[in-house]
This record gives sequence, C-alpha cells and structure tokens, in this order.
Amino acid sequence: MQFVAALFTIFFMTMVAASGVALSQGTTTTPVQLSEPKVIMEADPLPPFTYWAPENSTIRKHPRLSGVWIAETADGPRIYYFGDRCRASEFQGFIGKQLDALPERPADATWRMACSICAVTSDLGRERMNVFYDDVSRKITSISCG
Repeated sequence: MQFVAALFTIFFMTMVAASGVALSQGTTTTPVQLSEPKVIMEADPLPPFTYWAPENSTIRKHPRLSGVWIAETADGPRIYYFGDRCRASEFQGFIGKQLDALPERPADATWRMACSICAVTSDLGRERMNVFYDDVSRKITSISCG
C-alpha cells in the first residue's frame, strides 16, 4: 500500500511540475492518509474510494449510470459519488482548513467554489471539482467531483 501511495505521489508531483503550476508556499496537494469510514459494501464494481460515504452507510452501484455510486443510511440523505475524474481525492487534506489554504487552481482544471448554504446549479460536471466552505468561518467543508 505504501508503494502505491509513493507512486501516486511521484506521478502527481510530476504532473504539477510538467504543467508549470506553482503551488503557494507552504501548501501541498500530496495525498494524505484518508480515514476509511465503516461502511457496508454492496457495490460491484467497488468505488475507488469511500472517504465520501458517511459512517455506517451502505454503498451501492447506481442502477443505470456507470461510474456512479450511492451511499445510504437509515436516517440520512443519499450521497452520490461520481468518481474521481476531477482529482478531488488529492485535495481531501484541505477539508477543515481555511479556503485560502488551497493552492492555485491548475490552468487545465475546473473548480467551483461555493459556501455550503449558497445556491449552485444542479448540472453535473464530472471533470469539475466542487469546493464547499462554511459561509462564516470560510473553512472547507467538502471537496468532490460533480
């Protein structure tokens, strides 16, 4: 597992260097060890990550859409996961940090920044990374593709 993480880190850093993107001093997008929530897995194929799913939820494959998974809990809303084409998994370490801690957006990336109570369009852009933050504290509350 550490070998895969090291390869992923090297790949990402090579991509950043190759694109000429300068990260703000003191920030990093090096993948962090994400906690794996306790979930019941009923999906086939499995999603690449489960950090997006609430504790004790059941994850299923979307019945009609390829590359989409749904996490459900008995008393909560359905959470949809649209894969990681926008590379949101690389930025999960910024959740809980101030919005200005994020590095500059790469030139080839599409990001949507919105407060967690702000209205946003409901269009689905799997290549777009959504960064939601608390309106008052400006701390990042979630980062996902969609």
